[in-house]
Amino acid sequence: MRKNTGKTPMSELLQKLTRSCFVDRDALDVARTQAALWQTWLLPVTANTPVGEDPGYHDDFLRIRDEMNKLSGADTDLICQLAESLLLTQAKDVRIATYYIWARLHRDGERGLAEGLALLTGLVERFGTQLLPSRPASRKMALEWLAGEKMLDSLARYPEVAKEDFANIVAALSQLTVSFTAWPEDQHSPSLMLLINALESRLAQSGGMNAVVPQNSSSVPAPSSPVDAPQVQTITSGRDLLDQAKVLARYLNEQPQGWLSAHRLMKTLRWDTVHELPPDVDGKTRLAPPRTESRNQLKRLYAQQNWTELLEQADLMFSTGVSHFWLDIQWYLHQALTKAGAPWDRWTAVIRQDLALLLERLPGLENLAWNDDTPFADEVTRNWIAQQVMMREDGAWLAGKAAVPTDDATNDVLALGAGSTGRWQTVRAWKRLWAGYRPVRASPRHASACYCDC
Repeated sequence: MRKNTGKTPMSELLQKLTRSCFVDRDALDVARTQAALWQTWLLPVTANTPVGEDPGYHDDFLRIRDEMNKLSGADTDLICQLAESLLLTQAKDVRIATYYIWARLHRDGERGLAEGLALLTGLVERFGTQLLPSRPASRKMALEWLAGEKMLDSLARYPEVAKEDFANIVAALSQLTVSFTAWPEDQHSPSLMLLINALESRLAQSGGMNAVVPQNSSSVPAPSSPVDAPQVQTITSGRDLLDQAKVLARYLNEQPQGWLSAHRLMKTLRWDTVHELPPDVDGKTRLAPPRTESRNQLKRLYAQQNWTELLEQADLMFSTGVSHFWLDIQWYLHQALTKAGAPWDRWTAVIRQDLALLLERLPGLENLAWNDDTPFADEVTRNWIAQQVMMREDGAWLAGKAAVPTDDATNDVLALGAGSTGRWQTVRAWKRLWAGYRPVRASPRHASACYCDC
């Protein structure tokens, strides 16, 4: 039998998360408070058989399994409904509890995960190793399923961290870890380290618990009420703020000449709430890079000279993931505005000035890299920043005058370097696939990446 040493048996990583989330509160007290909200679900099934009978052949259990086995389109509402009925009337079974937790996470995001784990915490505290399935190995496998691929995939659908929900998740995991460690060795206490690792990485990518707005933003709409028309609601978290800003930006974008106000709304929210550089080791951060498809899409639209579509897609990318740190987007926006004609070409100075202010506040941002070592700003973008964005000669920087290049002077520098070679090679490839493509008038920059087939 394992003896209780009196120490909190948490991994170093879980302790770190707990310290981040709970400065003046006790995590285990919070976990017990949250679990108490599930009191009705924690009542014994019967006085004689508190945990009930194995539900393996019960029709409702089999229906849940059928839904869980679907590759897509699982009915999460049905899973929650059937799981509630089974847990209340048939069996205190961790398989049912974990399926319920997944359905709540997949449907409701972080809040669903927090509430589901609170239920599991209460079940484990109340029934311990009596919980079904009765075989320790099967029970261990069912609990560790919570740290498996299906759970982590659903968690990734909601990259924004809501502080209170995240703290409740960490509290529940802390309590579960304490409970599992107290189990006898022959009961095979489970490990949820893969889930804990994913949560720690998720918090790091969102800017930590002190971030005003989650730094990682999803393209998946946040769970909401079934009301069709979006409404501005009370803001209770950074995630709420970001979701409401996206609604406002969509409205602005639909107005005549509304692009600029929509763009600056999202930029203000995503940039001006960042007050320090992302943590890095030798310039390499833990932030996930933009998708290859996103890079290729921008290059393709540039090659096609589809400037308005390039503006739209670059703006969408800026608002998702951690792409507000992807400074190449600013170069593409600047190029598209320059070439799109009125009224777009009047707004190029805004791109330069906003970026200059960001780099003034966060010097060195342009030299950082994603977790795969690809840079936030490739060489083309860094040269553009050096030559047009941060130029201050004659006080023209903030007035936007320094960013008016000549075809033969300023752009010449931008054509240099391995980064530009990679970008233009891809552009040439798209050009060959694009029927009827008309090349941009050759400036020295584009001359270095000739668009002809010679």
